[in-house]
Amino acid sequence: MKFTLSLCLLSTASISLANNNQQTQPFEQAIQQMTNQSVTVQSVKDTPLKDIKEVVIKNGPTSQILYMSENGEYLLEGKLLSLKTRKNLTEQTENSLRHDLLEGYLKSHKSIDFLPEDMTDHITVFTDIDCGFCRKLHQEVEAYNDLGIGVSYLFFPRAGLNTDSHQKAVNVWCATDQQKAMTQAKNGEMLPPLMCPNPIENQYQLGISAGIHKIGTPTVVFSDGSILPGYLPPAAMKQRIEQVKNN
Repeated sequence: MKFTLSLCLLSTASISLANNNQQTQPFEQAIQQMTNQSVTVQSVKDTPLKDIKEVVIKNGPTSQILYMSENGEYLLEGKLLSLKTRKNLTEQTENSLRHDLLEGYLKSHKSIDFLPEDMTDHITVFTDIDCGFCRKLHQEVEAYNDLGIGVSYLFFPRAGLNTDSHQKAVNVWCATDQQKAMTQAKNGEMLPPLMCPNPIENQYQLGISAGIHKIGTPTVVFSDGSILPGYLPPAAMKQRIEQVKNN
C-alpha cells in the first residue's frame, strides 16, 4: 500500500507533546507496517468518536494529523467536524500546534515589531518585501496601531533563500533602524546591501513549518494560532480579531 502524507501542516519540534513510548509506539508500528514509511508519533489523544484517536505524526519539518482506531487496524485522513457545535476539530488542533510553535519561537527570537503604547490585541504577520498585499498591509500599520493592534513581522521571502527577496529582508534586518527600513523597503525604496547575523533563514523555515508556503504572503496568525491569508483593512482586522476572541 502506498501512503501519501498529503496533509502536512505544522512543525512541532518545539512543542512538548506526549513522549510516552507505551502510548505512541503501537501507532508508530501500525503506520509503518501499513505504509512502509518510518514515522514518529508525537501525540495520541482521545476524540469524541469511540475508539478513535487523534494521532499527530512528524514528517520532516512538518506534522500531520491522522485518526486511527485504538487497535491500530484503521486509519483515516481528513477533517473531523462536530455537527453539534459546527466546529472543525482538526482545525482546532492545527491552530493549537501553530500557536505553540510561534509562541516558542518568539520567546527566544526577535521579530520586527510595530506596537502601540496601549496594545489590546496582537497579530504576527509572515511578510515578503516584494509582495503587493504585504505592502498594502504595512501601509495601514499605523491605523492598526491606532486601534490597539500590535503587529510583529516575520520574514518569509516567497522566492526562497539566497534570492533578491531574501537579501531585501536581510537589508531590513541589518539596518540600524529596522522599523524605518521596513517602511522604506515596503514603499519600494532600494536599501543599501547589508550583511549581519540574522534570522531570515530561520524565519523562512518557521514559515514552512507553519504551512505558509502553501498559503502565501501576507499570512496573519492570530493569538489562538488561527490564520488569515491576505490583507484586511484595519477596522475589518479588528472585527476579525474580536471573532477569534469570541470563538
